[in-house]
Amino acid sequence: MSNIKKILIAFLCFTLLVGLFCGCGEKYKESIIYFELLTQPKTLDPQIASTDSELIIARNIYEGLLRENNNGEIVCGVSESYTYENLTYTFTLRDDAVWSNGEKVTAYDFEFALRRAIDPKINAPFASRLFAIQNAEAIANGSADVSALGVKAVDDATLTISMSREDNDFLKTLTTSICMPCNEEFYDDSIGKYGLDAECILSNGSYRLTKWNKEEFGIRIYNNEEYKGVAPAQNAAVFISCIDDETQIERLGGGSDMAFINGSELAKAKDAGHITKSVQNICWLMAISRNYNADVRRAFVSAFDSSIYQSELPNGFDVAKSIYPDVLGIDADGIGMLPYNLDEAKSVMSAQIAKMEDKKFPQATLYYYDVEGVKDFATAIVGHWQQNLSAFVNIESSQNLDALQSELADSTLDFALFPISAKSDYFNEYVKIFASRSAKETPDLLQSEVLSDYSLLPIAYQNTNVAYISLLECVSVGKDNGYVDFSYIIKR
Repeated sequence: MSNIKKILIAFLCFTLLVGLFCGCGEKYKESIIYFELLTQPKTLDPQIASTDSELIIARNIYEGLLRENNNGEIVCGVSESYTYENLTYTFTLRDDAVWSNGEKVTAYDFEFALRRAIDPKINAPFASRLFAIQNAEAIANGSADVSALGVKAVDDATLTISMSREDNDFLKTLTTSICMPCNEEFYDDSIGKYGLDAECILSNGSYRLTKWNKEEFGIRIYNNEEYKGVAPAQNAAVFISCIDDETQIERLGGGSDMAFINGSELAKAKDAGHITKSVQNICWLMAISRNYNADVRRAFVSAFDSSIYQSELPNGFDVAKSIYPDVLGIDADGIGMLPYNLDEAKSVMSAQIAKMEDKKFPQATLYYYDVEGVKDFATAIVGHWQQNLSAFVNIESSQNLDALQSELADSTLDFALFPISAKSDYFNEYVKIFASRSAKETPDLLQSEVLSDYSLLPIAYQNTNVAYISLLECVSVGKDNGYVDFSYIIKR
């Protein structure tokens, strides 16, 4: 055989081997990930998004000045670098940062987005995260114009953010959806429909949204080929659904690759060989109406102990020892909580009932937000009260959490069992529901104040759970609300 033929054959073999290894090694980049939501999103406007379903999609199709990598570290996103001096951040944007339509992402897109986020007419749910920016709080309160916000696009590639005070969480804030850019011209052309359908969404993240079917729900996000940042998608697409006629666990592995699941499905998921990750970010509270006097409320609280209902807690729930779930990183166990004293509770309640009309406790109802398993431990608590305090309380489910919390604020309910979800580990954001109850700033003092009038009682913690098939690699679940960055996920 001639030397030329030998060289040619060797070259062809080498080329074939390279093709085989490269093809096998990167075949996952052609994969589609199928993801199940528990609820359908109403908006994908990043400044307005608030539910878990909305936030997880928004943070995959948009990218902020900064982002989190797969280890949870804050890294540059649209920015290529930044400096911080004299309470002023200066960001330099990447030259190759573009929208999914090919147009350049500029500093003006961030200036417009942050002004929108703080504008009281927009009513952005996480606007308070921006209050350390100059004039932000005054704008949100309606006492200053949005043009006074300390955010300025110096030119296409340079953005300055002037702070009124130090904020240790601000870099993290810049990775969240409220700080994602917004193209003003595209926003205006959407004529009030921005973020509400596929045609009115302009992406700049690792993915671009191509389909949003609302009748037979389905969202498809594809690898954004225009994206040149640090987190290019390692898969071709993510197909997102929300099926009502089957549970998430029934579809996992047979139609979906990853899903949010209820705690009751954790054991099934593990038995099926799936991988699960959980984040404790929800606290269930019992509210006792302040229409009852302090002694009556104190009797109910004194007659309360976790042993009454612990055995009735479903999987994914734990006994609450404070008003703060683990995601907040606060140790306030037992602070301000009244110790169990059934004899004292009986004595106090007996004395109060003796003063009541007809010498009996008036008819009352406990309303609970209807999540799987909650009725069981609500029933156990009420049953204990009825048996020991002669207080007969009916229970009734509520499907609408917003309406339930609104009635709680108006003190129109006798008793209520409801969840508070931490969308992040921002302490001030989580405790907004207690704002009217206390001006205390430290977690210990706030909890003591909140529990001091016996009208609120922490009952249980609940986890947000994500399950996925074993073929998925590089899955990281954020510690806030189960946020998943799909761009890093590899499907073998």
